[in-house]
Amino acid sequence: MLWHGWAHALLPTLLFAVSNPVNAASTTAIFLFKDVLQSNTTALKTSGFNTLLIFRIGVLENGDLVYYSTGDAGDAVDAPVITGGAYTLIDRVEVSLVSHDATFVNIRNLVNANGTGAGTPLYNNFEALFSAWGLDAFNNDDESVYDVASTVSFAKLLGGIGYRYSIAPYTNTGFWASVAQQLPGLLDRVYLQVYDGGAGNDPGAWQDALGLKVTPVVWVTNDAKPSQGNTPEQAQAKFTNWNSQYSVDGGGMWQVSLPVTLKYRSQ
Repeated sequence: MLWHGWAHALLPTLLFAVSNPVNAASTTAIFLFKDVLQSNTTALKTSGFNTLLIFRIGVLENGDLVYYSTGDAGDAVDAPVITGGAYTLIDRVEVSLVSHDATFVNIRNLVNANGTGAGTPLYNNFEALFSAWGLDAFNNDDESVYDVASTVSFAKLLGGIGYRYSIAPYTNTGFWASVAQQLPGLLDRVYLQVYDGGAGNDPGAWQDALGLKVTPVVWVTNDAKPSQGNTPEQAQAKFTNWNSQYSVDGGGMWQVSLPVTLKYRSQ
């Protein structure tokens, strides 16, 4: 997603799929921000969200992976939020890569230099991450490189390890449509940014272009760009409207720090 700092709301009524489920399979997604290992797992287990996306992993030039923590961790008070099977309502945990740094340039270069077979740096490191963190899926939030060939090759590498694959687009429909066409069955979720740079996005148009249902993601009230924020009531109205018009896959939240999370939970 666009780089403004990340975090996530824990109020079920913010998502139409929680308060007004279309069907039992509706996606309710939350992007985990700052030090994920210190996340409030009790709140996550009872929030109604069924998908967690860990933000964010970076890929270095040599293929090594680094987890970027953007805040002070403090002392651990809860179990790490890194596995899908340990939580009552959560059935999918993803790790997200974003092009704020050189990650997707490095991926392109590593794919071109080494290929994507077992034993390559990317394969070995993402296989180790998959096993160590008990992940279910990989989330692609490329916002600058947009190289179809390396994106598809890398996605297939991940699929061979066991990852499912999702994307978080805000623009460049043609690129994402090309990727989707080449990854049938592997690419199974689209978290569409409908705020800031993607504020004008129409979920129905994206569904038509990609041939996949989308999960629209909105930005809650925030200090970075207040005009882009949504109150719980505004978010609820948007999700309900999109579902009524397009039968979207669910809904997702973006940009809530802990104090804001607590405020939203109290409403």
